[in-house]
Amino acid sequence: MRLPVLALTLLLSACATKVQLPADTRQVFDPIAFFIGRTTGHGTYDQVLASPRTLHVESLGRANGGGGLVLTQVIRQEGKAPRTRTWVMRPVGPNRYSGTLTEAVGPVEIMTEGPRATVRYAMKDGLTVHQQLALQADGRTLLNHLEVRKWGIRVARVDETIRKLR
Repeated sequence: MRLPVLALTLLLSACATKVQLPADTRQVFDPIAFFIGRTTGHGTYDQVLASPRTLHVESLGRANGGGGLVLTQVIRQEGKAPRTRTWVMRPVGPNRYSGTLTEAVGPVEIMTEGPRATVRYAMKDGLTVHQQLALQADGRTLLNHLEVRKWGIRVARVDETIRKLR
């Protein structure tokens, strides 16, 4: 009985359409400016064949040379020990950023278009990440939708609200 459920879950996740988060089209999202200073995120982590778990992320960003950013995050996921990761990003062209992330294998690519950003990177074990960030009308809130895939099949997702603090 478990095998047919797994097969159906994998089939449906492979066919899922891409999420288009709502955003304020009057806004222009600048990931460097947004993440300098403190931000906090609250959401859920949902892995295939597991119950959703709460997620809380505290971030501190600082400018580095060349208009870039170093972002240190402490991630608290229900049922797991807290972990720290670091993003480093820099502009590489109009609406384009490149960087590194502690858990990424290879470069992180970020593209912005108006109030949205798309983030892509690979992780170990053949996992790929596609993330969408959408700036909201107050200019201090982002919606975050992240999908992790293996062999093109979604195996996990994060839905989170990120708020810029003082």
